[in-house]
Amino acid sequence: MSDGAVQALIDELAERLQRSVVIDDPRVRLLYASPHYGDEDQVRTRAVLQRNAGKAAIGHVLAQGVAHWTSAGVIPAAPEIGMHARVCVPIRWRAELIALLLVVDAGGTMTTSELGMIGSVGEELAALMIGEHEASIDPERREREAAVGDLFDSEGAVRRGAIRTLAAGVDSRVFDHVRAVELDVRGGRETSPSHVAAALRHAVETPDAALALAMILPVVRERSATVVVASRQPIADSAVDRYGERLIKEVRDLAAGRFDASVGVGSQVAGLEQVWSSGKQARLACRAAASVVPDAVVNWTSLGVHALLLRLPSAEIESETLPDEIQRLLAVDKDGRLVETLRAFLDHAGDVPTTAEALHIHRTTLYYRLERIATLADLDLGSGETRLVLHMSLRVMDMIARGFRQ
Repeated sequence: MSDGAVQALIDELAERLQRSVVIDDPRVRLLYASPHYGDEDQVRTRAVLQRNAGKAAIGHVLAQGVAHWTSAGVIPAAPEIGMHARVCVPIRWRAELIALLLVVDAGGTMTTSELGMIGSVGEELAALMIGEHEASIDPERREREAAVGDLFDSEGAVRRGAIRTLAAGVDSRVFDHVRAVELDVRGGRETSPSHVAAALRHAVETPDAALALAMILPVVRERSATVVVASRQPIADSAVDRYGERLIKEVRDLAAGRFDASVGVGSQVAGLEQVWSSGKQARLACRAAASVVPDAVVNWTSLGVHALLLRLPSAEIESETLPDEIQRLLAVDKDGRLVETLRAFLDHAGDVPTTAEALHIHRTTLYYRLERIATLADLDLGSGETRLVLHMSLRVMDMIARGFRQ
């Protein structure tokens, strides 16, 4: 198959319709474009000149669920990003989507006969493009990505096989320092899986300045991705946290408001043999980002006691199962002031001056409130065990308030 045959076909279609035509790949990246016919918009002009329609336009197209269309449909206009409406025909070969045929329909005047013409061209294009599509699949990349996924398998033999695959022909020193980064999608359950996958892949395949000297090894799943970051030099928390922030931004750019993302960062380990432990940490940290702490990027090293609490089954984390000590306090604390005081007191390790300053109250007032807590709830705040139970209970209450789920 020659590129010329595909180009000639869409040029002929564009001339007959007197409309601008493009062919994009399933991730809405430009493959072919006809000449303009006076109906070009900002998105088309950018795509032709820069070979990139822009993240907002790509997200808008994917958000329509085009990857699951089996016949022609209309992608609505998006004036806010300078995009006219388009007729989109999915180009499929044996049910597999290999490309998108898009025709500008600025005024919504496409006729039935014109739609039939576009559909016929789409069928012809499928036969022409299947060879190109199959040739574009990189078997080495697929093997490498599968190996990255196997690094986190529960079976040691599988992990060792993955290490051999990834280390072949590579200077072993690049794996002296390794970290796992977990990227999960939040929300968007009704969104097309291909839209989510495209956003994830776009994020992990976009180069990052913060880790320019590191090796980036990603694996993309249906609603998540794991990235192994490897380097000869230690990988700073600040650099990998910035990388996590960039991943979230890239996902949001293509999400078109349909879903969001969170990132968990595992601790640094020595060699690929240990990266599975960093991966476990990254997954737990990602769960924390989704439902325990307010940050979108959570580093395992900053989780503190949540690193333990996150291992609890979410079905068991409910107000009825909180320890009796905190239950007694909640029963007598009608306005929440005593719980607020207790939280500050425990967060500041029982230091009265610091706690009073944090609460903006006089020390005498703080002593009064602590006495009320001890008396009304029958609590010994001088007991280390009591303080531990109360402090852990407050953290569990936070998880309940944020709707923690496994």
